[in-house]
Amino acid sequence: MKRLALAVLFTGCLDTTGNALVSFTATASAAPDLGAVQGQPLSFTTPRGFDVTLTTARVWVGALYFSTVEPTTASGATEAPCVVPGVTTGEVRGGLEVDALDPTPQPFPVEGLGSDLPTRSASLWLTAGDVNASDERTVVLRVEGTASRAGTVWPFTASFRIGTNRVTPPRNPALPSSNPICEQRIVTPIGFDATLSQGATVQLFVDPRAFFASVNFATLEQVSTSPPLFRFRDETATADQADTALFNGLRANSGPYRLEVSR
Repeated sequence: MKRLALAVLFTGCLDTTGNALVSFTATASAAPDLGAVQGQPLSFTTPRGFDVTLTTARVWVGALYFSTVEPTTASGATEAPCVVPGVTTGEVRGGLEVDALDPTPQPFPVEGLGSDLPTRSASLWLTAGDVNASDERTVVLRVEGTASRAGTVWPFTASFRIGTNRVTPPRNPALPSSNPICEQRIVTPIGFDATLSQGATVQLFVDPRAFFASVNFATLEQVSTSPPLFRFRDETATADQADTALFNGLRANSGPYRLEVSR
């Protein structure tokens, strides 16, 4: 129903406003300021003082939608309504697993469609199917690497999906649908001040450093001692600080994701 509603809204705005219809290419890659090199680990220090080296960082982006709605001034929001107000100005409705350590533009498998109405924000969908489905098996984040601080080392791995493992109780018991799973699968609003044009390229840049900004690796679950390995739990009900912080970092609307248009 979410996809249908957006499709109807999108088609309506294109057919009735008189603005030009456009098609465009969409790509994704590691953020250019990372200094990432394809096939090479990425090292950085987090705000909490952990030295991190990533050997894998892959994010599944199921779709992108663009809108006239102004982005909020709040930074790092992790929960937003499933239906954002405003007029849809464009969409890329084909999924891509983005290698966030590769600066090479990775094309989405479908052409983007839109209009030249002014765009102010974007929504990024972390799902491969129905955004309202009760369960979802797609892995939306895969990371591997090591973290260290004060002589202690945490080799770590994470594999996150957003399905029944992420269901949380409703905000109001009298309204069982008041905390829908779709809110956790949509990152929005991401600031994107642009005007789409025929033949343009929309570039999504992913900065995996931002995923780990608030993570305290000392709270990770150890799953092996020989060799040592720590794991981020993929379940809200049993999550520790590190698990929750990484999941919230993945879904932050400020920091991990940036969009630009080139012509």
